[in-house]
Amino acid sequence: MRHIMAEPTIITAPPALRREKISFEALKVIQRLQQQGFQAYLAGGGVRDLLLGRHPKDFDIATSAQPNEVRRVFHNCRLIGRRFRLAHILFRGGMFIECATFRSPVVAEDDTAPETPLAGRDAPLEAFRARDGMILRDNVFGTAEQDAWRRDFTVNGMFYDPEAHQVIDYVGGLPDLERRVLRSIGDPLVRYREDPVRMLRACRFAGTLDFQIEPHADHAINALRNDLALASPSRMYEEVLKLFNSGAAEPIFRHLHRTGLFNVIFPQAGAWLDTEEGEAAQLRIYHALRQLDVWKKHGHDINPALAWAVAFGPYHEHLAAKLEQEGLKVSPALAMATINHLHGLAKRVQVFKHVIRDASLIMAAQPTFEKMREGVRAERFRTRHYFGDALVYLKLRSAWSNSSVELVQWWQQHL
Repeated sequence: MRHIMAEPTIITAPPALRREKISFEALKVIQRLQQQGFQAYLAGGGVRDLLLGRHPKDFDIATSAQPNEVRRVFHNCRLIGRRFRLAHILFRGGMFIECATFRSPVVAEDDTAPETPLAGRDAPLEAFRARDGMILRDNVFGTAEQDAWRRDFTVNGMFYDPEAHQVIDYVGGLPDLERRVLRSIGDPLVRYREDPVRMLRACRFAGTLDFQIEPHADHAINALRNDLALASPSRMYEEVLKLFNSGAAEPIFRHLHRTGLFNVIFPQAGAWLDTEEGEAAQLRIYHALRQLDVWKKHGHDINPALAWAVAFGPYHEHLAAKLEQEGLKVSPALAMATINHLHGLAKRVQVFKHVIRDASLIMAAQPTFEKMREGVRAERFRTRHYFGDALVYLKLRSAWSNSSVELVQWWQQHL
């Protein structure tokens, strides 16, 4: 990716960026690296969230120190990754601070290799880009400016130096943050080909931050959305879990529907949602996702099995109805419909087997609530590990359809 070399915009951090929101461990790592003569900054989404007055979930550090040099500075360091070599600085309680070396642009086959002042200090530099443009391996180290231009969106491309209390912006992130615009760094067609998951991240950031996706970046999603099928199914599972646990699942899923990415990730469910019956069910799904967001914002963890059951419950009920017509009883039909759908996603999203099992049990339990309203049977049912999540689903279903109100009240009174 080419860009014009320019001086960064450097400003004194505004009042919204409060140091007390930054973990002590992250500040300690930055201070130690700078004392050893390296550049070291807070980077990425953490800087964005601090500037917005939010509490960052992660504190990632970008540095001129290469991985082996970070390890020499910190005895509590381990190196991970092959595609992207990273240093994790370990602290008590199992927490760690992730430290990444500044990276330079990956060179296309017809380009000349970029000069880098860091070459030769560590293991041989590696970069490998597949013919379709995806970056498969990338350990080419560079400067702070090159690293900023490598990032996905301008609002994620800024650095914060806590020692100088300054924000460093090479990519125009500050004005885009003020406009609440999500803009790709460089040509979005190129950037999405490098890593198709960036399209999914665009929807996540837009939904979570209530930002508008800049038109060129939005149109590029429409042009390249099918490339998302090239992403690793295991990585996609983690990305979908981030959507469920974002506290903004409803607006994110609306963006996924709007851009067509939903149909790429979940082709069968997406095709059904485009039918007349499926369109009517969308309001139920959005209502349930909105409730997940409320729970998350109140500090509750969302069980992945419940999230999958909630997001696709109406579709699984639709599939189960067909199985009932073939002679299967309602509970087994709900279980089989859930299992078949989530197993069938394996080429796009690798859902763990225990999550599929528990999601199917949540669905299969729904008719059981009516049958088990007797002393001993009710007691046994309540001991099932999935009972709490199944009851949550029953409450949501009752709210969707304005039915089963008395059934929900009975179980709440007898807990």
